[in-house]
Amino acid sequence: MHIPDSVQVVEMLPRDGFQRFDEFVPTDEKVAIIDRLSETGVDEIEISSFTHPEAVPTLRDADEVAERIDRNPEVSYRALVPNLRGMKRAVDAEVDKVNALVTVSETYTKKNVNSTREAVLAEMDDIVELAHDHGIDVECGMGTSFYCPYEGRIDPEETLGVVDRVVEAGVDEVTLATTMGLATPVEVSEMYTEVFERHPGLDGGLHLHDTNGMSLANTLAAMDCGVDRFDTSVCGLGGGVVLAEGLSGVGNTPTEDLVHMLTRMGTDTRADFQTIEKVAHEVREMLGLGATSHVLMGGTIETVLETMGNHGGAA
Repeated sequence: MHIPDSVQVVEMLPRDGFQRFDEFVPTDEKVAIIDRLSETGVDEIEISSFTHPEAVPTLRDADEVAERIDRNPEVSYRALVPNLRGMKRAVDAEVDKVNALVTVSETYTKKNVNSTREAVLAEMDDIVELAHDHGIDVECGMGTSFYCPYEGRIDPEETLGVVDRVVEAGVDEVTLATTMGLATPVEVSEMYTEVFERHPGLDGGLHLHDTNGMSLANTLAAMDCGVDRFDTSVCGLGGGVVLAEGLSGVGNTPTEDLVHMLTRMGTDTRADFQTIEKVAHEVREMLGLGATSHVLMGGTIETVLETMGNHGGAA
């Protein structure tokens, strides 16, 4: 298996996590959590979404959050922008990078942003131009790259076609999202093999959800193809804005689980596992969560061996 020399970790809790949380997280708490995340060594933090407040009321304080956080010069701060209007707000907020969202599924696009995929793609040129004029990088996050709650399995050619379009528009990075959390390692491997054949040298990432329990396996499959950037969320909080009935609990891959795996593998990453583990416990307590990751359930080598030792081992 090919393992990249180093892996970048992108923390999605402040946007993807708080977006899906049942209650509005007060701005003071958002800022405090982002500042703690800035101390963990993660490479990027997606701090919020410059979406209309009526569309995503839990992130209605995006501008204030961007203004109040204590920015670590070693961390890249990015925000989601659904359109050119959101991009203009991102410029005012002086973010380092934007996530220019596109969803491959036509049905999901209609339900999520009341538009068509073509209309969203048509704005990409303007978003990239405005962002680059202000020294802001553009990552294109591609939702429903593998499965859609309304259309089922997405034709890989549809996803590849969108990749072609956004690369042509001049985005700096492309991140395929396992929005449903149903992709398998084979599907991830086949997709990224073709993506890199079409676009050698592309900065490609993977946005991870874990519905089927395969997200860490998908990480390894993607790494084997050359992917070295992964979106995760502390405590596994997050999910799509619009999901079919019964899937409201779909969550992101916990950052602490990914970094635990990378650390045990000896893979180079700036993220510090011990700090992330501590922050995960803090977030769990602050938001009143259960044990939402293997790390929080005590699934580290040290915890398991200590527990076994205290109980005299097992036959």
